[in-house]
Amino acid sequence: MVDFRKISREKYVVAGVLTLLIFFLGLTLGTIIDSYRYNLVEEINQEQDVNYLSLQIQYAYLNAFSDVNNCPILSTALKTAIKDLSKSLEDVIASEEKKEISTSRQRFVQRRYVIDNLRYWLLANEGRQRCHLDFVPIIYFYAQNCPSCPNQGTILSYFKNVFGEKVLVFPINIDLREEEPMVEIVLSQFNVSKQPTIIVDNKKYEGVVKKDRLQTIICASLPDAPECASSS
Repeated sequence: MVDFRKISREKYVVAGVLTLLIFFLGLTLGTIIDSYRYNLVEEINQEQDVNYLSLQIQYAYLNAFSDVNNCPILSTALKTAIKDLSKSLEDVIASEEKKEISTSRQRFVQRRYVIDNLRYWLLANEGRQRCHLDFVPIIYFYAQNCPSCPNQGTILSYFKNVFGEKVLVFPINIDLREEEPMVEIVLSQFNVSKQPTIIVDNKKYEGVVKKDRLQTIICASLPDAPECASSS
């Protein structure tokens, strides 16, 4: 007579083994994918280093030969570098911020993204003052536990789409203030105590800046922009 209890136990054992195999396979694949993603980001970081050094040299050249008009070249190079930074790292950071557990490697990537944004913001400010470049740099301070920050992010994205390369947005995650000293320095400089906060032309605007008001602020710095004609 067939022992059905024995067969049932064997089925449970087989099912358990298969479940464990599937679990470990998924875990392994996840680790491989994460490793690939971070390796890709590290390659992007290295490329951004070279791009930034190139921009610094261009700016130094501009200062050394003030009689030569290199501003159009610097403007194009700066906007291209910032556009590449936004495309390459912003999506990575956004996807990483959705995870509940923050690994040390993930925090390193986020910290690096903050540094890149701040140094490009500094160079953009210098280029705008020296060359009167036709764009508006905006620092956007946000935090993960800030319920209204996504609203401000959506409004900023809208104006990025409307103005294109004339509006440069540099997101700064203040949750990294302990890991990255530059975050605390900038927060202290502008006396930022609320989230979200944006800095436009070195002026602070706390809380969610609504669409109409932000357009007025941007157009005050871009009076000749065609996008501002309807608001004038």
